Amino acid sequence: MNYAPSVGVKFNEDGTVRRFPGNTFLCHVDKTSPVYQEVLWAQQQLKAMKCATNYAFLPEASMHMTVIEGLCDQIREATHWSSKLAEDVNIESATESFQAWLQEAAATPNFQMKFDYVYNSRAGGTVLRLKPANDETKSALKVCRDNLSELTGIRHPTHDEYHFHITLSYKVINLDEEQQAELEQTCQRIEERLNQSFGVLTHGAVEFCVFEDMFEFKPVKLLSLEK
Repeated sequence: MNYAPSVGVKFNEDGTVRRFPGNTFLCHVDKTSPVYQEVLWAQQQLKAMKCATNYAFLPEASMHMTVIEGLCDQIREATHWSSKLAEDVNIESATESFQAWLQEAAATPNFQMKFDYVYNSRAGGTVLRLKPANDETKSALKVCRDNLSELTGIRHPTHDEYHFHITLSYKVINLDEEQQAELEQTCQRIEERLNQSFGVLTHGAVEFCVFEDMFEFKPVKLLSLEK
């Protein structure tokens, strides 16, 4: 079987989720927002594909946009770890340190995002790429990410070129040509609708979350919102 890179890391060969603990900074999609229904519709189109069995789909309740990646217990290279922490510190202690340091975090506005395009990554799955809806959000996201990077000591290689997104699925088994064609047709249909219907996604406070796997992200601290 031609398994995708997520197998053995975030998912098992049968598509069940693996333990992959860590922490991160994100904004869950507001479930009362019309955008939430559009996100779920997009995921349903993917689930209806014949090749959907090649994927693991994230739970509806977990839909979120990562603001800046935190730490993953199983990824401890210096480029993906905190410069303020030893590389062998346990993830629970790292999270506790972050919570203390975040007392100094700057307040953020409500980020406003709009749909950009559907992206299928080689190592991951299908995501909805997002972009700032206005210059104020674009600037505020940069300030927030730089502030959190400085406080936590995390600066990923993609820090200055990060693509905001909502992940819908992870690929478990690589696609053949026929399946790839089906995926592309489905994603084109999703793009055509979301270009018209997505509107503006307004986020609430940035959430510092912990996770045991890719299916649930539990907030342990909310960053302050600008008044």
